[in-house]
Amino acid sequence: MLSPKRKRLKPGEKVSLSLPLAQVDLIVEHTLLGEGLLATIHAARVLDNTVRVRCTLGELEALAGCVAAEAKKTYNSDFQREFGAISVAIAKVA
Repeated sequence: MLSPKRKRLKPGEKVSLSLPLAQVDLIVEHTLLGEGLLATIHAARVLDNTVRVRCTLGELEALAGCVAAEAKKTYNSDFQREFGAISVAIAKVA
């Protein structure tokens, strides 16, 4: 099976990250996001309980860092599982 070709992005070009609404709510409620990243999430489109966030690779890295930090410090196994799933989704886009 062939791996998909990687696309070269120009500086500042945005990528699309799709997450279920419940996962986005978890991110917003339980992680420490900067104002810029929070504004990007709030500007996302929601369709059929799927949130499509358009962000730069820098914003995506910042989001991945926030999610990883929260997953590392939480003791709730359900939250750890959800944050792990979010991290996998972010890694696929990155």
